This record gives sequence, structure tokens and C-alpha cells, in this order.
Amino acid sequence: MTTYDILGNIGSIFNLLIFSRSSHRRNSCSLYIVSMSLCSSIGLNSAVIPIIYALDHPNPLSYSIPFCKSQYYFRHVFSQSMRTFFVIICVDRYASCNNRVFIRSFSRHKIAIRVIPLVMIFWILLGLFPTMLYTVSNGVCDVQSGLPNILYSAYIMIVLGIFPLVTLCTFGVLMVINLKELRANIQTLGNRKIISILRKRDRDMMRMLLTELVIYIITTIPNTVALIYKAAAPPAANGSERQCIESFVFYFVREFLLYLNNSLSFWIYLITSQSFRHEFKRLLLHLFSFVKHKKPQVAIVH
Repeated sequence: MTTYDILGNIGSIFNLLIFSRSSHRRNSCSLYIVSMSLCSSIGLNSAVIPIIYALDHPNPLSYSIPFCKSQYYFRHVFSQSMRTFFVIICVDRYASCNNRVFIRSFSRHKIAIRVIPLVMIFWILLGLFPTMLYTVSNGVCDVQSGLPNILYSAYIMIVLGIFPLVTLCTFGVLMVINLKELRANIQTLGNRKIISILRKRDRDMMRMLLTELVIYIITTIPNTVALIYKAAAPPAANGSERQCIESFVFYFVREFLLYLNNSLSFWIYLITSQSFRHEFKRLLLHLFSFVKHKKPQVAIVH
């Protein structure tokens, strides 16, 4: 977790530097990626740093209810905001390649400026509900068994599983259909250069989208399954082998896997998109040039 926390923060910084450049500032998709990267980094650090700190120090999550609630609130609000921005990015990509002017109008800078604060306000308010269910019991910061656990499991199943997956799959399919129609229309005009550029962009976009979608499924579905199991299964006896196995599985799917997703967007873009690699190369050259020109000149004394 230390490794992917460091790599995740490095990736978020590079995403911010690339997508906040002047050539991207008026692009709605870039604004959503900047917002997603910020939320991703805050959610990642809120979740992982207390776990790393607890390796060599007393874990405040095991005895402090205010710390338990506040830590969960920040990681939940910002991680859910990150996932919501990912969904909106897919919607924005679908709208940008739609043949209808009305739908295409949603992929605009002005719309993004309004949507971004609304998403943050929504999760800041909704995040209060699951936070109230969290408490410290037997040295563990978690939701208590019984009705609170059932309510929490249902809530997480909806906001982390059903809604994002259905939305992502739906708009992913719609985007593929729209891109095929757009490519067919351009092909009718016979402009081979535009067709070649469009096909390359299609491939880059689909690789990025499908890779992110697959990783989202891999990192979130096990958490939903674990929560359903926890709500339905009777509690294990203290010190039993079953309790040890459950503790490890819950840690792996609810902490390690779940927040791994926060650290991957930059690295997915870098691996799957050639155009993004060109952007990254230009950024590195720009930073190198900036540092080189900022170096103090040493005066030669004769």
C-alpha cells in the first residue's frame, strides 16, 4: 500500500500538470480528469496513510471514535467523488461524439464548471449517512452488526456497485455505437486522413475506457460481495480460524483492493494511450527546459 500510495500521488500530480495546461483548460473532459485526480489523491491518502502510520504506532482508529468517523468520511467522500467523475467522463465522451446537437451541448466547459461543485456538494452531504453508522467496537473502526450493517451494505452496494457499473457499461456501449456512426459518416466523405486520425483516437479512447472499467470491476465487486457476506453470515467466534480468515479477506477487499483503484488512472492512460504518452513526453521536456533555464549562472572570476 505504501508503494501504490506513492505511485498514485505521483500519477495524480502528472495528471494535474498535463490536463491543466492551457491547451486543455477549455476542455470539459480535462476539467473532470483534473477533479478526479484531486479527489483520487485525497481519498487515497485519507485511506492509506493511517494504515501505514499504524504499522509502528498505536492505531487511533482502534480507540478514537472522532478519528474513526472523520477518517472514514474523508476517504469515502473523496473516493466516491473520484468514481463519480469517472462516470461523468464516460458520459462526457459519449456526448462529445453524439450526432445530436442537444446531447453534444452537454460536453462543454460551462457545463463542467457547474457539474464539478455539484458533485462535491452531493457527496459532502450524502457522506454523512454512512459516517454516522461507523463506530469503534472491540478495537475495530467499522459498522456494527445488525441493522446498521444491513443499511450500510445496501448503501455501498448501490453507490459503489450497481449505479457506477450500470452507468459505465451503458455509456460505454453508447459511445462505441456513436463513434462507429461518426466514422461511417466521415468514411462516406472519403477523407482518408480524418478517418485515420479518428480510428487512432477510437482505439486510444476505447483502451483507456475499457481498461479503467475492467479494473473498476476487479477492485470494487469483491468489496460488495464481502459486505453482503458480512451482513448475512453469523458472527465468527473470537480467536477462531474463521475470524482470522474473514479479517484478512475483509482487509484485502475493503482496503487494499478498493483504494488501489485511486492510484491507477495516470498509469492506465500512460500504458494504453499513445497520444497521452506524447503529452507526457512534451510535459517532461517542458519541465526540463524550465529547470534548465532557472539554473543560476556561476560567474567566472579572472
